Amino acid sequence: MPATEPRRRGPRADARRNDELVLRAAARVLAEDPRATIQRIADEAGVVRLTVYRRYPNRDALRRAIFETAAEEANAVLADVTARDLEPVPALRTLIVEMATIARRYPLLLVGTDLQPLPSDTRRPTPPPASRAMQRAILDLVRRGQHGGALRSDLPAELLPQAIVGTLRITLRFARGLDADPEQIGAQVADLLLHGYATAPDAPPGRAVRTR
Repeated sequence: MPATEPRRRGPRADARRNDELVLRAAARVLAEDPRATIQRIADEAGVVRLTVYRRYPNRDALRRAIFETAAEEANAVLADVTARDLEPVPALRTLIVEMATIARRYPLLLVGTDLQPLPSDTRRPTPPPASRAMQRAILDLVRRGQHGGALRSDLPAELLPQAIVGTLRITLRFARGLDADPEQIGAQVADLLLHGYATAPDAPPGRAVRTR
């Protein structure tokens, strides 16, 4: 009986490490200079230019890969909160905190397009698969929270995901110069958004909470 053919392995550890270095370096460099050369990105990553070109032929390919990688990391957090069976509000809080940390790793997220077109906008590129999956998962969490009365249902479900992205971007850009802890910033943004979006304990589901 012939010997079983060994299973093929995935990318080598050093190749995966190089890819991580390239994407993080590109996220820093392109945030500072959108027209930075591939050579400059390679220098920042500590690799030769050919290493970058093997995977990413141009800056647009790098930008797309950065957003997709960040979305994949956020999806891993979503998978974890799903496995832990967290309620929507604690799950969203955990996600916001982790998104702040992810955004600090990839500064381009704070200054570039998030590849999340509005439903009526047909001119912008279609988000890559991981980004689409992340958007759907967050929206599902919001809708579940609205259905269960933990989140206000008098506001569009689509509002909170956009508010999360926008508020994190603005707050983290401001905090970059202060060298603030991204996890702490994420927690503060989560408290700000969720306390404003969640219903008060004694308020009937689906009714706006009025304040003086």
